[in-house]
Amino acid sequence: MAPSSEILASAQPDPDFLQILKSSSPPPLPTNVDIPTLRATSNKHKNEARDALGGPPPNLTERDIEIPVRDGSSILAYIYSPSDVVPGDELPIFLFFHGGGFCLGTRHDDMESNRVLALKASIIIVCLDYRLAPEHPFPQAIHDGVDALHWIAHNPTQVHPSASPSAGIIIGGTSAGANIANGVVYLNRDLGSPAKVTGQFLGVGPLLPPPFVPEKYKDDCVSHEQNKDVTIPPEELARAFTAAYKPDPNSPIAVPAVHPSGHSGIPPTYFQVCGLDGLRDESIIYERILQQDNISTRLDLYPGLPHHFWEFFPQLTKQVEKRTNDTVEGIKWLLHDSKLPKL
Repeated sequence: MAPSSEILASAQPDPDFLQILKSSSPPPLPTNVDIPTLRATSNKHKNEARDALGGPPPNLTERDIEIPVRDGSSILAYIYSPSDVVPGDELPIFLFFHGGGFCLGTRHDDMESNRVLALKASIIIVCLDYRLAPEHPFPQAIHDGVDALHWIAHNPTQVHPSASPSAGIIIGGTSAGANIANGVVYLNRDLGSPAKVTGQFLGVGPLLPPPFVPEKYKDDCVSHEQNKDVTIPPEELARAFTAAYKPDPNSPIAVPAVHPSGHSGIPPTYFQVCGLDGLRDESIIYERILQQDNISTRLDLYPGLPHHFWEFFPQLTKQVEKRTNDTVEGIKWLLHDSKLPKL
C-alpha cells in the first residue's frame, strides 16, 4: 500500500518557504563534522536569540532547578510556570526534551513556544538539560529522562507548589528530543513505575528508521527518498549525530515503535509531522502502529515545510504561529483524553 496522495503532496514546497530559499543562500555544508565546534556555534546563536527575546512576560515565572540522577550527580532543568496560580490549584506537568541530534541544544531551546504553551495550556514545563553525545552516548539521555520523571513524580512541589502529577504528566520533545521522550515513556512502562504518564508528544522525531520499518509498511516509507534534496539537517550531519549517539539496535528503547513487548500501557500520543521532512513517514507509520493497538492518537501535518521549520525558518511567521497554537491544542487534547490516575 503506497502513501496517500495527501501525504505525497505534502512534499510540495510551501510558497513562502520557496520564497525564502530564493531570497537567501543556504548555509554551507560542514566539510569536517566536529561536534564540539558545532555545539559552540549553535549555543552562541541560540544565546543571541534568547537575549533578543528578552525576559518572560509578567504572568510567567522562569527558573532553574537541579534534578538528581542515578550516578549521584545532578542535571539542570528550566521551569516555565504561570505566575497567576491560585493557591490550591493543581497544574499538570510537561517534561520536555529539546532537539539537537542528541549532540546539541540546551534547556533554553524552544523558549518562545514554551512560554506560549505554559500560559495557554496552564501547564508547568520542565525543560531538561539531559546529557549529550558523544560524551554521553545512548542510553544516557533516556536514563536522565526517566530519573527526572521519577524525581518529579515524587517531588512535584520542588518543581512548583502547584505542580501535580494527578493533574497529568506529559512527556514530549521535538526532533531528537522526541526520540528520547519516546524511549522514556516505554522504559518507564517497562520498569513498572508508579509515575503514570498521561500522554506523549512526539514532534518531527526520528522514530522509526527505515531498516526497522515492519514489512507491511515498507511501501509507505518513501519520505527519506522523496525529500532527500531538502533534508535538514544535511544527511552527512545526521549520520555524524547518530554515530556519536551510538544507539544499540538490540535495545527495545532504541526504536520503541517496534518494541518487542508491544504498546500496551502506552498513553495517548500527539504527533507533529513536516511534509518536506525526510522523517515524515516514520511518524505517520508509527501512528498507524499505535492505532492498531487501540492507542489514541492525534497528528498535525505541515505540508510543504521542512524539519523543525519553526527554529530554522522563524520568518515563516504564519506557519510558526499555527504550529505553536497546534501544540497548545495538542497538549490540551492529551490532558483531556486521558483518565488521570491518582498517584
